[in-house]
Amino acid sequence: MTRSLRILRRAWRSQSGATAVEFAIVCFPLLLLILGVVEFGRAFYVRNDLSYAADFAARQVLIGQIARDAPDSEAQSKLANAVRDKFDSGDPDLLQIAVSKQTVDGIDFRVLSIRYPFRFFVPGLAETPFSLGLSRRIPIG
Repeated sequence: MTRSLRILRRAWRSQSGATAVEFAIVCFPLLLLILGVVEFGRAFYVRNDLSYAADFAARQVLIGQIARDAPDSEAQSKLANAVRDKFDSGDPDLLQIAVSKQTVDGIDFRVLSIRYPFRFFVPGLAETPFSLGLSRRIPIG
């Protein structure tokens, strides 16, 4: 009986393996934090690339490479092609591009709206994609 108590006390006081246990406790939250930062950075990068593509398409209208008075269907296809050509951060075929007209204080605008379904690389982080979106108002009149 005393021999088993002695072995139990020695095992209780032993420090071997403590570092491995502490690492196991700290490693998982640290890994989740790092993966979260990477995924947030990737989402931010895709959002910035969407913004660049939308700004490029708007600039094409403003400098006259896409006619301001073009019919809606023609303007929509030209704007969509310009956005898809400049979007490099994902699949351009997944872009949802809508072009509409809007009048504010007597000034006509073409409104370019873009949505992109963003998916995380880390499985289980978010099962359903969320949509990154933005819009630009381009003066046409």
